[in-house]
Amino acid sequence: MRVLIFTITLVLISNISIAQEVTADLSYYPKTEFNAEVVQKYTSKTGNTFKKIVIDGFDSKIPFYFIQPKNNDNNRFVILLHGLGGSKDNWVYPMSDLSKKYTMLKDSLLSLGYSVVIPDAKYHGERSYEANFAPPQVLFTPSNSQKISNMWVTTVKDIRIIMDYMELVSQEKSITFNVIGYSMGGMIAILLNSVDNRLKSVVACVPPLDGPKALKNVFGWKDLETAEKLDHISPQNYAKMQKAPIYLLMGKKDVYYTEKNVKDFLNEISVKEKKMKFYESGHLLPMSFITDAIKCIN
Repeated sequence: MRVLIFTITLVLISNISIAQEVTADLSYYPKTEFNAEVVQKYTSKTGNTFKKIVIDGFDSKIPFYFIQPKNNDNNRFVILLHGLGGSKDNWVYPMSDLSKKYTMLKDSLLSLGYSVVIPDAKYHGERSYEANFAPPQVLFTPSNSQKISNMWVTTVKDIRIIMDYMELVSQEKSITFNVIGYSMGGMIAILLNSVDNRLKSVVACVPPLDGPKALKNVFGWKDLETAEKLDHISPQNYAKMQKAPIYLLMGKKDVYYTEKNVKDFLNEISVKEKKMKFYESGHLLPMSFITDAIKCIN
């Protein structure tokens, strides 16, 4: 009997260890002091108030845009998350085909009365100094596995701190947070939704669900060793941990996943309200995804 109990205990410990190996520590200590500073502020012709705010993040300063519409009666927030190599500016200045869609989505949300929060991910935009100003794409080498991990994990913690700050400065008791993330931003949204209870809905657009393994061929890794070290930031490992309703907007011809990957991921999610939609596209979704994303959170 003792041998049997000992064996069962070892199995349980082993299972716990495995579970710990494939998920990241996304916990943090909620802040009460942020050393916040509004470094830029203006009102647009449409009456929207634009602020650039800098606060103390998890391990560095976080710059983010906070845009409030003229009519913001319901104190509703949408956090907009850019993709790999992008920045918060992509949502404000239409510099490419994708950023044109970003800005249209942002403007549509504002017209519907949503306030938007737009941060830079770690190592991106004004936070590129944290990686010696190197483009985030060049960090994808075996020697930079810790930085790649930090890119996801720290950004999730920083977003949680931004939410703390928005709750503190909000004058309304009722406040709701939604998240729309594109590509890497979609991956971060999935990780965030696994650990924070404050989200009302999550829209993940074309996220590589297998994380670093999905990026292996793109960045020329010759083996899976580096990707396996980063398995803890693969969204597929967080399917069962999703908390808020989640919607996946995906491209049928995207090289970062297959339809089976997406369906398997959706099936593992325990949240009742979950949906997916495929477009006849690759990683760059058609204009119609804007309307669909808004419908999902609305």
